[in-house]
Amino acid sequence: MTTDPGEPEPSAPREQYKLPRVLGVAARRFRHEQPQPRNFASRLPAEGEAAEFLVETDSPIPVRALGPALHVGASVLVEVTALDATHYRFLDFNLGQLEPGTSISLGWSGQNEAERPTQFRFEGWDSEPPVDREGD
Repeated sequence: MTTDPGEPEPSAPREQYKLPRVLGVAARRFRHEQPQPRNFASRLPAEGEAAEFLVETDSPIPVRALGPALHVGASVLVEVTALDATHYRFLDFNLGQLEPGTSISLGWSGQNEAERPTQFRFEGWDSEPPVDREGD
């Protein structure tokens, strides 16, 4: 047993997983068809109308265990695809009645609302439904 009253060693600095600033959000509806994976069953809906929210950020979203989530009113969208370093597509398969003025914010999965500043509002669809998407 030691009697050294020294200070404990400080812990290593933790990485900061700050989300980038959102520069723009566009929303549109499209006709969704379920992907046909080879090795597992998809949990996505078979087909129907869906919405995509295209988000542009000022820098890449950091990679970490918890993924990004787009909060559109009460909906939490976690189905996301990186289109490039600063453009992301979030998909919504449960189209509710989105009212103009509904808040849109980017956060981490499971993050509370106080930590997600809201700067964007849903103002309507960018194109009339349904548009067919090619290549998805």
